Amino acid sequence: MFAVVVALVAPLASACGNKNRQKRAGDAAPVEVVQQPVLGDAGVGGGASGDEIEPNDGEDVATPLSIGATLRGRIDPEVDADFYRLDIKDAGALSVEVTAVDGMDLTVELLDGGGSALARSDRGGVHVREGVPNLGVTPGRYTVVVRAKKLPPTRPVPAPKKRPAKPARKGAPGAPAAVVIDPAVAAPSAAPVYEITAKVAAPPANAEREPDDDRGTANDLIVGDTVTGFVGWTGDADVWKLSVEALSAKNVVDIELSAVEGVALTLEVADGVGHVLLARKAPKGSSLVVRGLVPVVPPGSAPYHYLIVKGDRSNHETAYQLRVSEKVPGPDAEVEPDDAPDHAMPFSLERKVVHGTWAPGDLDFYALPVEQAARTVEITIDPPADADLSAEVLIDGKVVGKGEHLGKGVQEKFTAAIPAGATALLKVRGTDASIEGTYDVTLQDGPAAP
Repeated sequence: MFAVVVALVAPLASACGNKNRQKRAGDAAPVEVVQQPVLGDAGVGGGASGDEIEPNDGEDVATPLSIGATLRGRIDPEVDADFYRLDIKDAGALSVEVTAVDGMDLTVELLDGGGSALARSDRGGVHVREGVPNLGVTPGRYTVVVRAKKLPPTRPVPAPKKRPAKPARKGAPGAPAAVVIDPAVAAPSAAPVYEITAKVAAPPANAEREPDDDRGTANDLIVGDTVTGFVGWTGDADVWKLSVEALSAKNVVDIELSAVEGVALTLEVADGVGHVLLARKAPKGSSLVVRGLVPVVPPGSAPYHYLIVKGDRSNHETAYQLRVSEKVPGPDAEVEPDDAPDHAMPFSLERKVVHGTWAPGDLDFYALPVEQAARTVEITIDPPADADLSAEVLIDGKVVGKGEHLGKGVQEKFTAAIPAGATALLKVRGTDASIEGTYDVTLQDGPAAP
């Protein structure tokens, strides 16, 4: 079982290089947990605090926010927008943090000097922190905008039924008249206060450096090292450049990506020319693992693989950890990529069993041997104790034999009729709730069904 403990860390950092504007859209050992350094402040005004200056609902009247300082603000009324001006003196990684407030779902947007959006944090939900962890910036002016999303109306709570009043006894004093408060003149409650802080720091070692959203700006990744990064804002994509030149021709690699709280991670692996070899998505809050990947270097391509990390939403508080390790595959071991029909692993005539690996989000295809006579194939799947796997056989996309989800650790056994000369694919899948483990696939040929 692959297990990872992810520490809550301070935002990681990176410089922007010479770019003034960054355009963004929205059986190996477990990952080594590294202690990530806390980034220091840069600039002036560190530790100072104060309040926003209204009106500040536009870039021209934005409240100045010094690097390292903390300001307090309110979103009042609900359609209010608070603008804060950042004057960056030194290149580095900018992190912006906005505290959670009761009863409001805040968003944070970062604009460049021309008013173009660079990053947006919208984690969703009331009383959730928002922010940007490690945006690469150069000297210049930037603007942070804090807004509140309009919440859906709540259903009115029906008033409790009143019991009829008992008649007063003769001679008893009358009950005091009830005090009725007119809601129209009741004192309104003040909007909750949030705090906003901005910091700039130099990036630590083994941390991503933004921008890194394409192959031209990818961060280097060395086999055996553990690196860290953030799915820092909506649409953030982190690209890592892995050299496979020094890998032995007989070796494969394991890729381990640690979990990020509240985020469904996606990992794509592409070759040196950008052709996607494998794409996998883990359930929300789960780690992501690829075991036994065979490096593929097309003719004329540079000996690199590109690993692209994305998430269905951002989390500026929890960093992921990424590690690639090298190993020699065992006999009859499954090798990746085999997540798609065009990458199916051949099941040769001499082979009767394959030792596969299952992990959340995984999908395995095996190409059954082609024979000139019609036959019936008996397929047995022995899953790991904590995984619920099933399988089916497809010919030209049509299912000709199928097992069922019988429960965790339950053996699957079924037959499929294979016509003469047909290419059949065995597809093994499981529930996203299944954990990582190994399984065995066994094939047994029989005569054609009458």
